[in-house]
Amino acid sequence: MGSFFRKWWRLLVAVALLAASIQVFVRPTAALEKAEPARAAGTALFRPFYRGVDFLRLGISGIWDHYIALVGVSRENERLRKEVASLQEKLHETRDALLENRRLKDLLHYSDTLERRAIGARVVGHDVSPWFQAIFLGTGSEAGIEPGMSVVTPRGAVGRIHLARSGLSEVLLVTDGRFAADVMVERNRVRAVAEGIGGNFCRLKYVSPVYDVTVGDRIVFSGFDGTMPKGMLLGTVASVDRPKESLFQKVKVQCAVNFQDVEEVLVILSRPSIPFRPGKE
Repeated sequence: MGSFFRKWWRLLVAVALLAASIQVFVRPTAALEKAEPARAAGTALFRPFYRGVDFLRLGISGIWDHYIALVGVSRENERLRKEVASLQEKLHETRDALLENRRLKDLLHYSDTLERRAIGARVVGHDVSPWFQAIFLGTGSEAGIEPGMSVVTPRGAVGRIHLARSGLSEVLLVTDGRFAADVMVERNRVRAVAEGIGGNFCRLKYVSPVYDVTVGDRIVFSGFDGTMPKGMLLGTVASVDRPKESLFQKVKVQCAVNFQDVEEVLVILSRPSIPFRPGKE
């Protein structure tokens, strides 16, 4: 008998543990009731620890959601902002190219209506002097441009070439005080001399009070002095003053062309029929 237990004691212990386990799982009520005080005491003892662990878990999760996870979102937003800025820049370039193409088409179409040969030129600068009204073109004597030639746009007259060098030309605007040309009222052909007064205006000289000139009348070049092609628009009458003590009316003309917005012009490649006398440089 003793030899039997010595030989099989391990098997007997395993069977006993298995039976005890089955008893606990199959009939757990009594065992759990006996262990309830101990379980309750353990729960009460470790509840602060569990709460601390849960608080730490929630805090780490919040930090991840609000800080670490947002790093990727911030990088994505920065990438998207750069992409939007690049697309906006390309859109502006496309829009500028479209507007330039439209202006050049208008200029080309207008050049076909002129009876004289003309060449297009780009405006590259404005005279910053407060006493002179001039712009500069990026085309000069190499293209056949000479002093005295007319400079126009489809909207109206710009001025005349004052100086021409290789790669650069200076245009004396019609608003410059040194500019004068023979003009007439389109409606009734009343003639006068237009003279620049600065800003975007000219004045008409030698208009007798007996002549009918009213606000809104279109003023065009007569072409008699060869300064500008006949019928080229100068502008419209902005104001008329008839002082009793003066022999002439005071007529102010607003030019048709806004010279600050001009980007391309046409230079008419023919000198005036009357010898050109350039003003002082």
